[in-house]
Amino acid sequence: MKHQSEYQTDNQKIEVLRKTKVFSETEESVLAEISAGLQEISVRRNHNIFKKGDEGDAMYIIKSGSVRVHDGGHILSRLFPGQVFGEFALFDKESRSASVTADEPTVLYRLSQDNFYEIMAEKAEVTKGVLKKVIRRIREMNVLESKLAKSYLKILKQKQEIEEQHKNILDQKAELEIANRKLTALNEEKNRLISVVSHGLRNPLTSSLIVVDLIENDSDNLTSDQKEYVHLLNDGLHRMNSMINQTLDIDTIQLQRSNLKIERVNLAEILKQVEKSFKYALKIKKLTLELKTEDLYAEVDRNFIFLIFDNIVSNAVKFSPAESKIHIELFRSGERARIEISDEGPGISREALKILFDKPQAHGRSKDKTGLSIVRKYVEAMNGNFEVISNQDRGTTFVVSFQT
Repeated sequence: MKHQSEYQTDNQKIEVLRKTKVFSETEESVLAEISAGLQEISVRRNHNIFKKGDEGDAMYIIKSGSVRVHDGGHILSRLFPGQVFGEFALFDKESRSASVTADEPTVLYRLSQDNFYEIMAEKAEVTKGVLKKVIRRIREMNVLESKLAKSYLKILKQKQEIEEQHKNILDQKAELEIANRKLTALNEEKNRLISVVSHGLRNPLTSSLIVVDLIENDSDNLTSDQKEYVHLLNDGLHRMNSMINQTLDIDTIQLQRSNLKIERVNLAEILKQVEKSFKYALKIKKLTLELKTEDLYAEVDRNFIFLIFDNIVSNAVKFSPAESKIHIELFRSGERARIEISDEGPGISREALKILFDKPQAHGRSKDKTGLSIVRKYVEAMNGNFEVISNQDRGTTFVVSFQT
């Protein structure tokens, strides 16, 4: 005869079985027989109940505690009291698809496959109830599989759309790169055109400024209206010169060495061209230009090297007193070509030299920029050196050098 505690234990097992989905539709009398085959086991925390790959031979029901279903370090799910794991082992002994480990001290009911087969053999109701649950599980899996298939098709379509969008973006990027290259080429051509035009205007403008300055300085024979006209002309020419210098300054700011048209240039030929271009201005102001050169070559941009010499000589002409001399000498100094352009003008004080490139008004040149800051930028862009040597009342020497 069973003890009272044994009846309580059987009732607890039956209650657990009743809440288990696999046996939820099984009759009470059958649950009582199944409960008789349940083996109660206790598992320590972090103890493996079974491992992935072990042979399946029993189903487990959690009475108390909790477990984790995992594949290595990846946790697939966590199970709590009343939940079942390993139920497919009641029907076959295939290898376990995952490991199960206790998360805390846990009590389990274990139903072996052999005990279950004995009950099924005697009770058709058990087989019928279990089959219902298995079939329902299969149907649920079929529904899930259908949903997964639809989701897969949707994902596949989205993937194709993303790939198409990616291709379109790549095509647009290629078109933008082509357009950007064309724009860069046009911008370089625009900058070069501005430079050429501005440089072409500088020499006749310098000559005009010299003539107007001479007329303005010798205006005793002019009427008051003529003096006013000369004054207006002088102001207009200075404004034009200032605008050209500003244009060249913007061009210099945008200048990059990669945009320069570097070639091997004979510096002597460039200096002779500059001398020729100032022939009329020198004659008007009664200046003598002494040029001493030798054939020396440097890797420079032809247009910009002309601008450098043109600007320095223009500066010398502008500030040289009448009937004085301007000296230009080109010679080799070590591995560099050195160009010295000297005048016999008023010179620049030591204090003014310190701010020569920033504040031209400090040395009596307030009407327009001297262009020396532009000269320095072009020289440095072509890896050259630029220096100004001057003493007040003793003239000024501009020194430019390039690697030969």
